[in-house]
Amino acid sequence: MQVFDRSMARETMALTLFAALSVFVLALASPAIFNDGDTWWHVSAGQWMLAHRAVLDHDVFSRAFMGKAWTTGEWLSEVLMAAAYRFAGWSGVAVVTGCAMAATVMQLGLWLGRRLDPLPCLVVLVLGIACVMPDYLARPHILALPCLTVWTIGLSEAATARRAPAWWLLPVMTVWANLHGSFAFGLALLIPMAIESALACKDNRVRLLLQWGLFAAGAIAAALLNPHGFGGLAYPFELMGMQSLSAIGEWQPLDLRYFNTVEVAAFASAFFLLWRGVRVPPVRLLVLIALFHQTLVHARYGLILGIAAPVLLVDALAEAIGRKRQTVETRRFQAAAAATAAAALIIGSVFRIVHPIERVAGPASPIPALQAVPASLASQPVFNNYAFGGYLIFRGVRPLVDSRADFYGDAWLDDYWQVVSANDAAVERVFRKYRVTWTMLAPDDPLVSLLDRRPGWHRVFTDRYAVVHAGPVSTAASTRPGTTSPNVNLARR
Repeated sequence: MQVFDRSMARETMALTLFAALSVFVLALASPAIFNDGDTWWHVSAGQWMLAHRAVLDHDVFSRAFMGKAWTTGEWLSEVLMAAAYRFAGWSGVAVVTGCAMAATVMQLGLWLGRRLDPLPCLVVLVLGIACVMPDYLARPHILALPCLTVWTIGLSEAATARRAPAWWLLPVMTVWANLHGSFAFGLALLIPMAIESALACKDNRVRLLLQWGLFAAGAIAAALLNPHGFGGLAYPFELMGMQSLSAIGEWQPLDLRYFNTVEVAAFASAFFLLWRGVRVPPVRLLVLIALFHQTLVHARYGLILGIAAPVLLVDALAEAIGRKRQTVETRRFQAAAAATAAAALIIGSVFRIVHPIERVAGPASPIPALQAVPASLASQPVFNNYAFGGYLIFRGVRPLVDSRADFYGDAWLDDYWQVVSANDAAVERVFRKYRVTWTMLAPDDPLVSLLDRRPGWHRVFTDRYAVVHAGPVSTAASTRPGTTSPNVNLARR
């Protein structure tokens, strides 16, 4: 057995700290974390809840479905994001996102470091982070990552020790269920971990299964502690059952035609496992195969794969490489690393707040386009690109569609895709039904070319991200340049 000495402990802590601070700095410095339109409406939803001191249970944003019941399954994340925005603008949102990611990397790295030498620990940690990076965005799923990490580690440790999970994990499930719908994975993971624990236990197997069953019942009860009750519990399962998700980028298959970090991490892991002859327990192997399959089908599952794979593989890796014996007390090293991380996070946060982030135009942020729309036109019904809905909500313009796919449902989203694809019949029907007088579309949307040819329609604005058309009814209003509608939130922090 390899001896775990003080120098190895210090090295592991240092590498973990470096990785955690790296992802934190990336959140503060990279505009890429705001490359998703959902961030706009998540902050808007949180602002509404802070202002009304209530959890949203109906729509207050859309034009077509105002007042319709809406399950805000990520309400706690939205409140946190809105509070951060209220305190420090978009810099605050970046800080909260970076802190969640850094906390996840610290948790995972320190836990792996108790089982692996520094270099293997760093490699495993980096491969896991690589799977998460494509989804490193200022959205609720990142705020929920610490819960995913703690929960997965807790279940893995319980299965390895052939016991039921610790009851202190149940509050983690409650928080997780109010942060993001990925808590459904946490509930599903109970089944294979319970099976593995029971199969490895030679005595009192029935009793152990009963203990896992009791804990699972407690976990479901913990997940039910949300403002929507059974609706909140069912929310992620209903979302995954939608047919129209296949047309949404993050729910599409992993695109292997182009370089992506998930593919690199998967092949690197497979190479090492085969090269070293790592014997992965069958139940865990099946879980990893299922997760990898889901990642190929829906790219967003790479986020869960990046956290679950290191946790589920670490014991097998330690056995193959040579398990070490921990012979020194590491708590003071961990305390020093935590103190250093806290100091660095505070310094970085203060710097970012003093030098605030200014949002600029992007694929989901048609800022100049909306600025060019006259106030009288902005107050009229708009047909917008799916990705632009969040920004319109944030600015007080009621979109005809936005990225709340679960809220709009398959039927309406099918209508949207037909219209944006320039289906003449669908365009005529939807435009007449909702009295559309202007549009805001991406330049490559087929509907743009159709409107260019339609009598009475003309371009109001064009840039690399958005094209705005005004229709016959709104022609007079659109000739006068101005700002957005009077109810638009003009805060630009």
